Amino acid sequence: MAFSIGLRIYKIEIQPDGGKGALPLTRDQSTSDLYQFFSDFIASHGASNDRDDIQRSWDIEPPKDNSVNYLRGFINYGTFGFRSKFRDRKTKKSKYQRQVNDVEEIPLYYQFWFPDKVNYAFLALQSFQTRSCVTLVLKTSTEFFRARNSNRRLSFKKLMPEDLKGSAFYSSPVKKVTLIRKSVPSDVPDQYLNGTSRSEAEYQVSIVAKRRRKLGTLFDFMKKETAKDTSLLEFDGETFDEASVEIAVGNKRRKIGVLGFNSDAGVIELGESVTIGPEGHPTYESMKKETDTIMADFFKTLREK
Repeated sequence: MAFSIGLRIYKIEIQPDGGKGALPLTRDQSTSDLYQFFSDFIASHGASNDRDDIQRSWDIEPPKDNSVNYLRGFINYGTFGFRSKFRDRKTKKSKYQRQVNDVEEIPLYYQFWFPDKVNYAFLALQSFQTRSCVTLVLKTSTEFFRARNSNRRLSFKKLMPEDLKGSAFYSSPVKKVTLIRKSVPSDVPDQYLNGTSRSEAEYQVSIVAKRRRKLGTLFDFMKKETAKDTSLLEFDGETFDEASVEIAVGNKRRKIGVLGFNSDAGVIELGESVTIGPEGHPTYESMKKETDTIMADFFKTLREK
Protein backbone atom coordinates (compact mmCIF):
# COMPACT_ATOMS: atom_id res chain seq x y z
CA MET A 1 0.00 0.00 0.00
CA ALA A 2 1.90 3.04 -1.23
CA PHE A 3 1.09 6.36 0.39
CA SER A 4 1.96 9.32 -1.84
CA ILE A 5 2.63 11.60 1.14
CA GLY A 6 2.38 9.71 4.40
CA LEU A 7 2.76 10.86 8.00
CA ARG A 8 3.82 8.69 10.91
CA ILE A 9 3.32 9.96 14.47
CA TYR A 10 5.45 8.68 17.35
CA LYS A 11 5.18 9.13 21.09
CA ILE A 12 8.62 9.67 22.65
CA GLU A 13 9.53 8.82 26.23
CA ILE A 14 12.67 8.50 28.30
CA GLN A 15 12.54 5.23 30.23
CA PRO A 16 14.87 3.61 32.77
CA ASP A 17 17.04 0.75 31.56
CA GLY A 18 15.32 -2.53 32.32
CA GLY A 19 12.10 -0.83 33.34
CA LYS A 20 8.92 0.69 31.98
CA GLY A 21 7.17 3.97 32.49
CA ALA A 22 8.19 7.45 31.46
CA LEU A 23 10.72 9.39 33.52
CA PRO A 24 9.86 13.03 34.24
CA LEU A 25 10.99 15.60 31.70
CA THR A 26 12.42 18.87 32.96
CA ARG A 27 14.01 21.96 31.48
CA ASP A 28 16.88 22.06 33.97
CA GLN A 29 18.21 18.49 33.76
CA SER A 30 20.07 17.83 30.52
CA THR A 31 19.63 14.05 30.74
CA SER A 32 15.85 14.42 30.81
CA ASP A 33 15.38 17.45 28.59
CA LEU A 34 14.12 16.07 25.29
CA TYR A 35 13.95 19.48 23.66
CA GLN A 36 17.64 20.14 24.27
CA PHE A 37 18.57 16.60 23.31
CA PHE A 38 16.86 16.73 19.92
CA SER A 39 18.17 20.23 19.30
CA ASP A 40 21.68 18.82 19.75
CA PHE A 41 20.80 15.78 17.65
CA ILE A 42 19.66 17.95 14.74
CA ALA A 43 22.76 20.16 15.00
CA SER A 44 25.02 17.08 15.03
CA HIS A 45 23.44 15.57 11.92
CA GLY A 46 23.45 18.58 9.64
CA ALA A 47 26.24 17.23 7.45
CA SER A 48 25.67 14.35 5.05
CA ASN A 49 25.47 10.97 6.75
CA ASP A 50 26.27 8.49 3.97
CA ARG A 51 25.61 4.83 4.71
CA ASP A 52 27.42 2.76 2.12
CA ASP A 53 25.97 -0.47 3.45
CA ILE A 54 22.40 0.56 2.58
CA GLN A 55 23.20 3.16 -0.12
CA ARG A 56 21.45 5.97 1.73
CA SER A 57 22.37 9.58 2.47
CA TRP A 58 20.58 11.96 4.83
CA ASP A 59 21.04 15.19 6.75
CA ILE A 60 18.72 17.27 8.90
CA GLU A 61 18.18 20.93 8.12
CA PRO A 62 18.06 23.39 11.06
CA PRO A 63 14.54 24.17 12.37
CA LYS A 64 12.72 26.75 10.28
CA ASP A 65 11.07 28.60 13.17
CA ASN A 66 12.20 29.19 16.73
CA SER A 67 9.99 27.89 19.52
CA VAL A 68 10.53 26.38 22.96
CA ASN A 69 8.03 23.63 22.15
CA TYR A 70 8.68 22.80 18.49
CA LEU A 71 11.47 21.73 16.16
CA ARG A 72 10.28 21.68 12.53
CA GLY A 73 11.99 21.45 9.17
CA PHE A 74 13.11 19.06 6.46
CA ILE A 75 15.39 16.05 6.25
CA ASN A 76 17.29 15.75 2.98
CA TYR A 77 17.07 12.06 2.17
CA GLY A 78 18.71 10.43 -0.83
CA THR A 79 19.80 7.22 -2.47
CA PHE A 80 23.00 6.45 -4.35
CA GLY A 81 25.11 3.54 -5.53
CA PHE A 82 23.65 2.77 -8.95
CA ARG A 83 23.58 4.23 -12.44
CA SER A 84 20.38 5.17 -14.28
CA LYS A 85 19.15 7.13 -17.28
CA PHE A 86 16.95 10.23 -17.17
CA ARG A 87 14.65 10.96 -20.10
CA ASP A 88 12.19 13.73 -20.83
CA ARG A 89 8.74 12.37 -20.01
CA LYS A 90 7.11 13.91 -23.09
CA THR A 91 9.78 13.74 -25.79
CA LYS A 92 11.35 10.50 -24.49
CA LYS A 93 14.77 11.92 -25.33
CA SER A 94 17.68 11.14 -23.04
CA LYS A 95 18.73 14.14 -20.94
CA TYR A 96 21.54 12.79 -18.72
CA GLN A 97 22.79 9.76 -16.84
CA ARG A 98 22.91 9.43 -13.10
CA GLN A 99 26.27 8.14 -11.95
CA VAL A 100 27.01 5.69 -9.14
CA ASN A 101 28.10 8.44 -6.73
CA ASP A 102 25.21 10.81 -7.54
CA VAL A 103 22.67 11.19 -4.75
CA GLU A 104 19.00 11.52 -5.69
CA GLU A 105 17.76 13.69 -2.82
CA ILE A 106 14.25 14.61 -1.68
CA PRO A 107 12.97 16.70 1.28
CA LEU A 108 11.02 14.89 4.00
CA TYR A 109 9.25 16.92 6.70
CA TYR A 110 10.02 16.37 10.38
CA GLN A 111 8.39 17.83 13.47
CA PHE A 112 9.10 17.42 17.17
CA TRP A 113 6.54 18.73 19.65
CA PHE A 114 7.26 19.03 23.38
CA PRO A 115 3.95 19.76 25.19
CA ASP A 116 4.12 21.28 28.65
CA LYS A 117 3.43 19.35 31.87
CA VAL A 118 3.57 15.82 30.41
CA ASN A 119 6.28 13.14 30.42
CA TYR A 120 6.36 12.55 26.68
CA ALA A 121 6.89 14.30 23.37
CA PHE A 122 5.81 13.69 19.78
CA LEU A 123 7.66 13.11 16.54
CA ALA A 124 6.13 13.29 13.06
CA LEU A 125 8.01 11.99 10.03
CA GLN A 126 6.87 12.32 6.44
CA SER A 127 7.31 9.69 3.76
CA PHE A 128 7.14 10.23 0.00
CA GLN A 129 5.70 7.34 -1.97
CA THR A 130 7.83 4.37 -0.82
CA ARG A 131 10.69 6.52 0.50
CA SER A 132 11.11 7.06 4.20
CA CYS A 133 13.97 7.77 6.59
CA VAL A 134 12.09 6.60 9.69
CA THR A 135 14.43 3.71 10.48
CA LEU A 136 17.53 5.89 10.08
CA VAL A 137 16.22 8.68 12.32
CA LEU A 138 14.91 6.43 15.09
CA LYS A 139 17.97 4.19 15.16
CA THR A 140 20.48 7.06 15.04
CA SER A 141 18.74 9.16 17.67
CA THR A 142 18.47 6.15 19.99
CA GLU A 143 22.19 5.54 19.65
CA PHE A 144 22.93 9.25 20.12
CA PHE A 145 20.92 9.23 23.36
CA ARG A 146 22.60 6.05 24.59
CA ALA A 147 26.02 7.65 24.17
CA ARG A 148 24.94 10.42 26.55
CA ASN A 149 22.95 8.39 29.08
CA SER A 150 24.13 5.12 30.59
CA ASN A 151 21.04 4.34 32.70
CA ARG A 152 18.25 5.65 30.49
CA ARG A 153 16.93 4.80 27.07
CA LEU A 154 14.92 6.61 24.42
CA SER A 155 11.59 4.99 23.54
CA PHE A 156 9.55 5.55 20.36
CA LYS A 157 6.03 4.21 19.99
CA LYS A 158 4.20 4.64 16.70
CA LEU A 159 0.64 5.73 17.40
CA MET A 160 -1.86 3.34 15.89
CA PRO A 161 -5.64 3.61 15.46
CA GLU A 162 -6.21 1.62 18.66
CA ASP A 163 -4.26 4.30 20.57
CA LEU A 164 -6.69 7.00 19.47
CA LYS A 165 -9.97 5.95 21.06
CA GLY A 166 -12.03 9.07 21.67
CA SER A 167 -10.21 11.14 19.06
CA ALA A 168 -11.73 12.79 16.00
CA PHE A 169 -10.06 10.09 13.91
CA TYR A 170 -11.57 7.22 15.86
CA SER A 171 -15.13 8.57 15.70
CA SER A 172 -14.98 9.82 12.10
CA PRO A 173 -17.18 8.20 9.43
CA VAL A 174 -15.47 5.68 7.18
CA LYS A 175 -16.06 6.43 3.50
CA LYS A 176 -13.93 3.72 1.92
CA VAL A 177 -12.27 0.47 2.94
CA THR A 178 -9.47 -1.01 0.84
CA LEU A 179 -8.01 -4.48 1.28
CA ILE A 180 -4.58 -5.14 -0.24
CA ARG A 181 -2.92 -8.38 -1.19
CA LYS A 182 0.73 -8.24 -2.17
CA SER A 183 0.33 -10.61 -5.12
CA VAL A 184 -2.49 -11.24 -7.56
CA PRO A 185 -4.54 -14.43 -6.97
CA SER A 186 -4.32 -17.19 -9.56
CA ASP A 187 -8.01 -16.93 -10.48
CA VAL A 188 -7.67 -13.37 -11.81
CA PRO A 189 -7.78 -13.57 -15.66
CA ASP A 190 -4.46 -13.10 -17.41
CA GLN A 191 -5.82 -10.43 -19.74
CA TYR A 192 -5.80 -7.95 -16.86
CA LEU A 193 -2.08 -8.47 -16.29
CA ASN A 194 -0.87 -7.96 -19.87
CA GLY A 195 2.17 -10.14 -19.33
CA THR A 196 3.03 -8.78 -15.87
CA SER A 197 3.97 -11.39 -13.29
CA ARG A 198 1.39 -11.90 -10.57
CA SER A 199 4.07 -11.32 -7.95
CA GLU A 200 4.84 -7.91 -9.44
CA ALA A 201 1.32 -6.52 -8.98
CA GLU A 202 -0.97 -5.84 -6.02
CA TYR A 203 -4.55 -7.03 -5.74
CA GLN A 204 -6.97 -4.59 -4.10
CA VAL A 205 -10.64 -4.74 -3.20
CA SER A 206 -12.42 -1.52 -2.23
CA ILE A 207 -15.83 -0.95 -0.67
CA VAL A 208 -17.06 2.64 -1.03
CA ALA A 209 -19.96 4.29 0.75
CA LYS A 210 -22.51 6.00 -1.45
CA ARG A 211 -22.88 9.77 -1.37
CA ARG A 212 -23.77 11.08 2.10
CA ARG A 213 -23.49 7.56 3.53
CA LYS A 214 -20.83 5.91 5.65
CA LEU A 215 -19.46 2.46 6.43
CA GLY A 216 -19.56 2.99 10.17
CA THR A 217 -16.73 4.65 12.08
CA LEU A 218 -13.09 3.76 12.55
CA PHE A 219 -14.07 2.64 16.06
CA ASP A 220 -16.59 0.19 14.57
CA PHE A 221 -13.95 -1.38 12.33
CA MET A 222 -11.31 -1.71 15.04
CA LYS A 223 -13.88 -3.20 17.42
CA LYS A 224 -14.72 -5.88 14.86
CA GLU A 225 -11.05 -6.63 14.31
CA THR A 226 -10.55 -7.37 18.01
CA ALA A 227 -13.46 -9.83 18.01
CA LYS A 228 -12.38 -13.46 18.00
CA ASP A 229 -14.72 -14.62 15.24
CA THR A 230 -13.93 -12.05 12.56
CA SER A 231 -11.04 -10.43 10.71
CA LEU A 232 -11.00 -7.37 8.46
CA LEU A 233 -8.28 -9.05 6.40
CA GLU A 234 -10.66 -11.78 5.21
CA PHE A 235 -13.15 -11.14 2.40
CA ASP A 236 -15.06 -13.46 0.08
CA GLY A 237 -12.84 -16.41 0.93
CA GLU A 238 -9.65 -14.41 0.34
CA THR A 239 -7.06 -13.43 2.94
CA PHE A 240 -5.43 -10.04 2.46
CA ASP A 241 -2.16 -8.63 3.79
CA GLU A 242 -3.16 -5.06 4.62
CA ALA A 243 -6.17 -2.83 5.09
CA SER A 244 -6.66 0.91 4.91
CA VAL A 245 -9.66 3.12 5.51
CA GLU A 246 -10.54 6.54 4.18
CA ILE A 247 -12.29 8.69 6.76
CA ALA A 248 -13.95 12.10 6.66
CA VAL A 249 -12.52 14.50 9.24
CA GLY A 250 -14.38 17.79 8.92
CA ASN A 251 -14.27 18.70 5.24
CA LYS A 252 -11.19 16.58 4.53
CA ARG A 253 -10.63 12.94 3.60
CA ARG A 254 -7.75 11.09 5.21
CA LYS A 255 -6.49 7.60 4.41
CA ILE A 256 -5.06 5.59 7.30
CA GLY A 257 -3.33 2.23 7.24
CA VAL A 258 -5.10 0.26 9.96
CA LEU A 259 -3.93 -3.34 9.60
CA GLY A 260 -0.92 -5.12 8.19
CA PHE A 261 2.37 -6.35 9.56
CA ASN A 262 4.51 -3.65 7.99
CA SER A 263 5.47 -0.01 8.38
CA ASP A 264 2.34 1.27 6.59
CA ALA A 265 0.02 0.46 9.49
CA GLY A 266 -0.85 3.71 11.25
CA VAL A 267 0.33 5.91 8.38
CA ILE A 268 -1.90 8.91 7.61
CA GLU A 269 -2.18 9.94 3.96
CA LEU A 270 -1.82 13.70 3.35
CA GLY A 271 -1.59 13.73 -0.45
CA GLU A 272 -4.93 15.49 -0.92
CA SER A 273 -4.56 17.78 2.11
CA VAL A 274 -1.23 19.54 1.59
CA THR A 275 -0.11 22.08 -0.97
CA ILE A 276 2.34 20.74 -3.54
CA GLY A 277 5.13 23.12 -4.53
CA PRO A 278 6.64 23.58 -8.00
CA GLU A 279 9.19 20.82 -7.35
CA GLY A 280 6.47 18.23 -6.66
CA HIS A 281 6.90 18.13 -2.87
CA PRO A 282 4.62 19.45 -0.11
CA THR A 283 5.31 22.97 1.11
CA TYR A 284 6.58 23.63 4.61
CA GLU A 285 3.56 25.70 5.69
CA SER A 286 1.01 23.13 4.52
CA MET A 287 2.87 20.24 6.22
CA LYS A 288 3.14 22.30 9.39
CA LYS A 289 -0.59 23.09 9.38
CA GLU A 290 -1.70 19.50 8.80
CA THR A 291 0.77 18.04 11.28
CA ASP A 292 -0.19 20.54 14.00
CA THR A 293 -3.86 19.60 13.60
CA ILE A 294 -3.21 15.86 13.75
CA MET A 295 -0.79 16.08 16.68
CA ALA A 296 -3.22 18.26 18.67
CA ASP A 297 -5.94 15.63 18.28
CA PHE A 298 -3.57 12.85 19.34
CA PHE A 299 -2.44 14.84 22.36
CA LYS A 300 -6.01 15.60 23.43
CA THR A 301 -6.86 11.91 23.26
CA LEU A 302 -3.81 10.72 25.21
CA ARG A 303 -4.18 13.39 27.88
CA GLU A 304 -7.81 12.45 28.53
CA LYS A 305 -7.09 8.74 28.99
